[in-house]
Amino acid sequence: MDVTLAPALASAFPVSVKAARVDVLESWSEVERLAPEWNALLRESDADSIFLTWEWIRSWADALGQEIRPLTVCVRDARGTLAGIAPLYRAKIRLCRTVPYRVLRVMGDFPTGADYPDWIIRRDSDASTTATIVDALRARGGWDCIWMSNMAGWTGSVDRIVAASRARSLHCHTRPRDFACFALPSSKDSYFGSLSKNKKQQLRAEMKRIKERPEIEIVRCDATAQLPAFLAALFDLHHRRWSGKGEAGAFQEQPLEEAFYRRFTLTALRQGWLRLYGLLDGGNFKAVQIGYVYNGVFNQLQEGFDPDYQKGVGNVLRARLIEDCIAEGVHTYDFLGGMSEHKRRWLGQERTGYDLLIGRRTLKNVPLFRGFWPSCRFMHQTSPDTSRRQ
Repeated sequence: MDVTLAPALASAFPVSVKAARVDVLESWSEVERLAPEWNALLRESDADSIFLTWEWIRSWADALGQEIRPLTVCVRDARGTLAGIAPLYRAKIRLCRTVPYRVLRVMGDFPTGADYPDWIIRRDSDASTTATIVDALRARGGWDCIWMSNMAGWTGSVDRIVAASRARSLHCHTRPRDFACFALPSSKDSYFGSLSKNKKQQLRAEMKRIKERPEIEIVRCDATAQLPAFLAALFDLHHRRWSGKGEAGAFQEQPLEEAFYRRFTLTALRQGWLRLYGLLDGGNFKAVQIGYVYNGVFNQLQEGFDPDYQKGVGNVLRARLIEDCIAEGVHTYDFLGGMSEHKRRWLGQERTGYDLLIGRRTLKNVPLFRGFWPSCRFMHQTSPDTSRRQ
């Protein structure tokens, strides 16, 4: 399924756009020089999320050992001010585990659990800078496709990138992705009072069962010294939760994701973003949930619980986390990708994002764009492209 573009929007992209300066960065050291300007540009863009902060990208690079190979485009205006960054890197993808593709992806997306990949573009230059970036990428060799999965569909970015790409005769396909979030009111009574009768009864019963146990406590990680114990519990309980269903879980499938968490949680704690909660019984973790508050939004990332413990322990911990978010003035709880009945019962509202695949018009790309899309289950990425050959 493709994004439908209004004719006026599609025509807003000129065939050729001139910028004062366009740089294509192909080494991590070059990308690092953008650090002092990165977050300032992010705040002036519609792409502003924790998953595109310099701190997230820096932690991702550290976890991967800095062997990434960027192909990042940055655009500056006539004053020399940064107007846009397409923070792309080279990845190896194999179609049906056989045919190799040179794919550009957004930094920090894999394997971290990030959603909302995007190009970071100043709002006052959205159209022209997007077109300039596409021109620069089209002129640069060494890639077959650009793949950005789980993009936000409500910022206008997908529309702009699609229009600019099609105007330059690139293949451009999208498919919808479900996301879930809900607005937090100003009081906990207002929120919990809005839950369905069945959900309220269920939650009350679960809280009663768990709180009747004499050594229950709910704690939040607020100090660096606490992090190792919280993370060890998260990794262990997450694995136990999913192994009971015959699945490995995120951290077992991608050990680099665990390495990323160890780095970024430390930074997030120092920045005041980290929300890492645990429910303990007799000093032993029985449930852990982790997320990050950024720009007034709580982004829910991962959780784990003891499948042999009291039923509903995860719900009790989530209720406490929501209560604390309301108390500190957080305005949105974002479940991120995927919609489910479970999220709906917590008042989750569905919204639509997109996966975006852009490609050159080559014979190699024909099966990808005509045969396998919109299903990418045949495309497999195991690591960034760390080879030195293009």
